[in-house]
Amino acid sequence: MNTFLGFGKQYVERHFNKTGQRVYLHLRRTRRPKEEDTSAGTGDPPRKKPTRLAIGVEGGFDLTEDKFEFDEDVKIVILPDYLEIARDGLGGLPDIVRDRVTSAVEALLSADSASRKQEVQAWDGEVRQVSKHAFNLKQLDNPARIPPCGWKCSKCDMRENLWLNLTDGSILCGRRYFDGSGGNNHAVEHYRETGYPLAVKLGTITPDG
Repeated sequence: MNTFLGFGKQYVERHFNKTGQRVYLHLRRTRRPKEEDTSAGTGDPPRKKPTRLAIGVEGGFDLTEDKFEFDEDVKIVILPDYLEIARDGLGGLPDIVRDRVTSAVEALLSADSASRKQEVQAWDGEVRQVSKHAFNLKQLDNPARIPPCGWKCSKCDMRENLWLNLTDGSILCGRRYFDGSGGNNHAVEHYRETGYPLAVKLGTITPDG
């Protein structure tokens, strides 16, 4: 409960021996199917079968379909003797200890719930990895000022197919397509001149990614 690391029982004693941390939160969740209301006229419509290995997107698994309920068993375990104290038994501890342990338990449980919900809010089945360019992204101390609207290429005044360089803040048009449409290649030329590799297309950035 001090390091916020999680372990299975086969590893928790090893962590205790290495760190001397004695107090652990033991959380066990038992899943059971939710009882459905079979009353006439109140049943849910048939669920669509997923067609993609995805979560929270079209064709994937719908997070709003709560098919299961969970029974939680929360205990405090003190090593090395594996002394167990049920959550509702914390009242028997001294006041100062009880208050600190109770606050820590509540914080851990609420953080777990929030992080789980955020992690599975939407997933389209793609495994995402941080590129070497994003991991070591260089950003200039005094980049160009970016207006909230009215964007245009800084070299040709084009107002469509614009890309924002994440290193220096330059707004430049995209590559020219084989049929002559698209941009004038100014974003690509800027990369060749500066070596700044990361850019995002304007109008495609949202608070969710």
